[in-house]
Amino acid sequence: MKKINCDSIFNKKGYSVSLEFDPKDESWDETKTNVVFTFSKKINGKEKILHQEKLFSQFKNIEFIDFNGDGIKDILVENISDVRSNLTYNLFIVDFKNQKLRKIEGFNEIKNPHYLEKYNLIDCVVMSGRNWTSFYKIEGNKVKDFGYVIKEGEGENGLDHYDIEYQKTLENIIRSEKKLNPKKY
Repeated sequence: MKKINCDSIFNKKGYSVSLEFDPKDESWDETKTNVVFTFSKKINGKEKILHQEKLFSQFKNIEFIDFNGDGIKDILVENISDVRSNLTYNLFIVDFKNQKLRKIEGFNEIKNPHYLEKYNLIDCVVMSGRNWTSFYKIEGNKVKDFGYVIKEGEGENGLDHYDIEYQKTLENIIRSEKKLNPKKY
């Protein structure tokens, strides 16, 4: 079992995260679960499980990154890596007020997710025959895919000016989000 005391991450609030797995199991079948993910808190000297779930994790790795802009690090449990080392994760948003986690549906489909704090968006840069980028946002318990794909490279299917197109795409997304939710901007 891999257990992480989260006092340094969650400011000495008594939370811990663990992944239980059989170290001899080297199965790479992502259709089956191979770890038990547990989020718990020590209350009156006893460990109370706040969230527990069976998952698949190829490398049994956990990361802590704020993915919703609330200043609290959320929990990413590594899911799979494809042939180009594009990683996916299960994302659990930490909610201290209600002492629970909120799993974000569809997040495990985003390869190499990166949170853009300034925009409250997520992008990904996927390494493939031609690298590409897409944009997402967390809405409730799901991921919203904006449907934009920017491809690197020259020619018919790729863009010569990736950085310029990236910025234009961000501006288009922000403009459309402002129209839909003017109070948030």
